[in-house]
Amino acid sequence: MKNSKEATRGDEKSAESNSARTSSGRGRFSFSMLVLAALVIGGGGTTAWAAKAKNDLSATGASQNLALTDTARTSDVKGQVASAVSTVFSYSYADTAKTERAAQKLLTGKAVQQYNQMFARVRQQAPQMKQVLTTTVTDAAVVTLRPDSGRLLVFADQRNTTVGDTGKKDAKSKTEGGGNTAASAAVFAVEVVRDDGMWKITGIDTFGA
Repeated sequence: MKNSKEATRGDEKSAESNSARTSSGRGRFSFSMLVLAALVIGGGGTTAWAAKAKNDLSATGASQNLALTDTARTSDVKGQVASAVSTVFSYSYADTAKTERAAQKLLTGKAVQQYNQMFARVRQQAPQMKQVLTTTVTDAAVVTLRPDSGRLLVFADQRNTTVGDTGKKDAKSKTEGGGNTAASAAVFAVEVVRDDGMWKITGIDTFGA
């Protein structure tokens, strides 16, 4: 009987431990997705976007789409957009204001409001969670491009880290201090306009995510 009771207690403790880990994991995941969830989409979203892109190409016409004829301009917009996305979707809990200031220069129009809505909770909770988010654009496809506007599909890798209780920021402390790192891939579309010689993001299309 004693062994049976001990086994039962052991099972209960194991279940509680698993439940705690699951709850904790959901909490970290939920917060880390404040930005990620706004970007990551499923295959259905990609398919819908591809259909829209095809319609855009048909409506624009190959002769008017500089993405098909102007290699230099296409390369320029890709480079500027990649840099902008990496900047506005990367931040450190130690200075979220730095990212926000950069965003005001790299975004314009409705994108500013979209971004501010997504970033509001980050500004509030990132310092509490000691969160660092790094976004790296891995590729970008220019779907339509005119002299002063365009639309791109952006692919990015995101690495989200919550620093441990020690407050250290080196990679070793993340393990010793109980920190957590999660990686995710993201794909989304952006609309851009040329403003004073600079390509700025004017719209962020997350395909309903």
